[in-house]
This record gives sequence, C-alpha cells and structure tokens, in this order.
Amino acid sequence: MNQVEYLEPSLAQVIERIGADYVTVVAAPNGVDVPISGPAIHDPLSAAPPKPGAMVLLVGLTPETPGAAQTIRRLAGAAAAVLRSDAAGAASLAEAAAEAGVALIALRVAMSWSHLHTLLEDAVLLGDSLVAAPSRDLGSVPAGDLNALVNAIAETLDRPAGIVDTQWRLLAYSAIPGQTNDDLQRDVILSRTVPARNAPQETRRLLLTSHRALRFYTGPPYDDDGHRIWRIGAGIRGGPEPLGMLWVLEGDERLSEDKLVLVEEFARLAAAHLLRVRRARTVDRERRGELVGQALDGRDPRTACHRLGLDPGAGIAVLAVAELVAGDDPLGEHLLDAVATYLDAYRRSTACVLRGDTVYCLMPAQDLAALREVASDLTRRLGLRRRLAASVGGRVSADDLPRSRRQADLALAVLRASGTATLRASGAAVATIDEVRAAATLIELRSLLEDHPDLLLHEADPALRDAEESALAWIECHGDVRAAAQRLRVHPNTLRYRIRRLAGNGLDLTDPGTRLITWLRLRLRDGEPGSSAQA
Repeated sequence: MNQVEYLEPSLAQVIERIGADYVTVVAAPNGVDVPISGPAIHDPLSAAPPKPGAMVLLVGLTPETPGAAQTIRRLAGAAAAVLRSDAAGAASLAEAAAEAGVALIALRVAMSWSHLHTLLEDAVLLGDSLVAAPSRDLGSVPAGDLNALVNAIAETLDRPAGIVDTQWRLLAYSAIPGQTNDDLQRDVILSRTVPARNAPQETRRLLLTSHRALRFYTGPPYDDDGHRIWRIGAGIRGGPEPLGMLWVLEGDERLSEDKLVLVEEFARLAAAHLLRVRRARTVDRERRGELVGQALDGRDPRTACHRLGLDPGAGIAVLAVAELVAGDDPLGEHLLDAVATYLDAYRRSTACVLRGDTVYCLMPAQDLAALREVASDLTRRLGLRRRLAASVGGRVSADDLPRSRRQADLALAVLRASGTATLRASGAAVATIDEVRAAATLIELRSLLEDHPDLLLHEADPALRDAEESALAWIECHGDVRAAAQRLRVHPNTLRYRIRRLAGNGLDLTDPGTRLITWLRLRLRDGEPGSSAQA
C-alpha cells in the first residue's frame, strides 16, 4: 500500500499560489523554504505569541504605524508577517523582521485581508505535497490541488485560467509569469467572485447543462489594442451534479478546435479535483465539529479550543442558528453548510457543529455587540427562503462553554416563542442572552416546574379562579388601577372591587411575596414569554 504523507506548504509555494503580482518577499532571514502552518491575524490586544509557523496578517499596520518595528519583533516563532505596502516602503522594517527571524511580505495591491486569509487557509488545508505514487495524482497534478491544476491548464493553453463554483465564486486562478490578466480577471481575483454584470444566469445554465466548451464575449467592446476580448467556458460536473466552471481568457487570438476539446478534457479532470477538495473539506469540518461538540459538552474544552485555534483564556461565545419555525423538512446539513460557508467567506475564526436542528458555532467574543451584528447579517443573507433565528450566549472562557451554550439555547427558545412577531418588530430574529434574559429565565423556570411536579407553584389558588386576568393586569401595571382597568376594558371601580375581594379570600396582592408568586404562576401557566414578561 502506498504511504501518503502530508507536508505543510513552504513559504515559496504559498507565494507562488497567491501570485508574484500581488505579494513580494521583502526579507527572508531563514529563506523561503520554511513551512507555513496556517494564517493568523495579529491582534494588538492579545499578548499570546503567534502559532509556530504561522503567516501573520498585520491588518491595519503599515510601515508608518508607530511601533510597527516592535510589533514585528514580537512575532518570533512565526514563519512570516504580511503587511499592506510596496516593497520599498516595507524595507524599513526588514531589520526588525531579521531580529525576529520571520519573513517580511508586502501585499502590494488592494486584495482584501479576508481573501488573502482564505487563500492561505486553502493552501494549508490541501498542503502543496500529497506525496504518493504517481497513480495518486490526477493529470500529473497532486489530487485536490486546484491552483496547480489551473497553472497546468494555463501553461498548456498559454492563456490565463481560473475555476469558479456554481455561484461564480473564485476557487483558483493561474499565476504564470508572462501571462497578462485583463481588468475583469484582476477584479475577479481581488474580489474573489465574478461581478454580477459578467455572471448572467443564462451563461451559467448553458455551461452546467452542456458537455462542450463554449466561447463567450465578456469584456468591454475592445482591449487596449482595439481587439474584442473573448473567454472559453466549460462546465465542471461530477456525474449529474454541477460542481463549477472552468474559464480560460482567450483574448483576441482564437484557440484552435483541438484546444477547445482540450478545455473540455481539463473540465472533466477538474471535476475529480473538486470532488477531492470537497472530501478534504468534509473531513476537516467533521474533525472540527467533533472538537466543537467536545467543548460544548465540557469534555476537556481547553484542549479542544486550542486545537481549533481559539484562545481558551480569551472571551468565547456560542452562536446558535436554527429555523425560526421548525418545519417538517428540517434544513439539517444544508444549514450547517450555509453557516460554515458564510463564516468562511467573511473570515470569522470559528468552528461549527450540527446538533438536532441547530447549528452551534464557537466564536471569539471580544465584543458581543459586534458578534450580534455578525449573527444579524448571517440571518439576513441566509434566511431568504426560510426564516432563520440566531442567538448569542454569554462571553466566557473555554471552561464555561456549556453555560454559554445553554444561554444561547434559551435565547433561541425566546425567539422561537415570539415567532414572526420578532421579525415584524426588529426585522431580524436575533438576540443575545442579555437582551432576553427575563423571558429566558421564565422558560428556564417553566422547565424546572415540568421536571418537579411536586413544587407548590403547581397548586392552583382557589382565590384566583374568577379573577386571574384582573390580578395579572394589576400586578403588571404595578398597582396602577387606571392603567390596569384600561387594559382590561373595565371601570376602575370594578377592578378595585375585584382586588379587594381577592384580599378578602386570602390573596393580598400588596404583599411582595404573594405578588411575585401569583405573577409567576399566571405567567408560567400561559406557556410563552410575552413582552410583558420582560417588563
């Protein structure tokens, strides 16, 4: 049996994947063959050292930033540091990089940090070396290595190439020296998606239902030399399932018919690679899901968080996502895929798992208000066909994650209990535990009553049988007879008479203890936490 060994990609291989047009090595005190263990975002508020071998993204830092050199000196143990600058501007920090023993990389164009993070994560996930017998390769390209595949296609056809998924999101692009991208190709690489004006649904339908390579006119009327710009597209399918599209920038010089046939062969080869990528991501997601479940259950949560790349001692919160109204056809794995894809696309450092009909995510939580915004945006973007609800538990350390998960569950129960009223009131079914703590406490008390049928609170008070609504209104209006009478649509004297009669029967609502127990009994009997319960 062939032995397959996973090797972390080197800095040189990562640079080649991103493309020399986008990043430049300014200094490399240990050379460019150092292994890269993964991307990391520099957090100036954290004193934790970087992960060994990490490629640290210095978001918000430039060569002119006060203390930039000292920041780089503190990155000892990392493999490389990336900052937005040209090579000449970053050269002033080369000495600090040499002292720390880290490579200094300049990001020279307007590529978003989230895009760069995704490229680095993809490189490490697939590695650049799945060392095995040649039979393990697909078309002389390591299985699942989309960047190597598009580079091979670009070299064979002498044209830039790229692969997008079925929603026009960029998966890989070629970076061959001497090949020039047009404006559209550069826009796609920088934004990581094809602009809507260049992604008509009819084109997508033609490619994903055809087995032929087709020629499309995609550019402005002419290039700089007055020639029309054409592209070759081919659908990528795994059996009956559409997986994506292969695009080749043809330019003004047409490819021969035999090369069009070659594009179709490359599309079939790309299907095998995409399936390999999907399997790799599935395995990685399952592994991370197991670690999330371990942390949520309180089984060595610090180790689980550390392996997930989360700081066990820093603030972490549980984000719960589910359908607002559970249907007969639960979303299940589809919801997990959607939430994980959203968080990947927006570069949230997180890990998710599906339990029942709810997706739970562990999220770094320096600011719960910012995390609430993430949840709100998620429900808006994903809840187009089915209404989603998202709740956020409290900010805790790794050891208290079961408590944050319970809080997220209670907040989610409040949102579901209020149903579409929540959407009408705020436009999104999203809440943190602090926003719905009173209603969540009622749900928790109701659960306690269900588990303990012998509690006195279960016993009905005979004095309340004929005046339940009157008592509840009087209590929730804080003894304001006029306001309570208006709520009940009765005369104030009528309500005063009912309250006196309750007192005569032994239920003195002026007593704080009696008032509390009566209110709890009546509210918990109603079965759902309404707005008055939060008053």
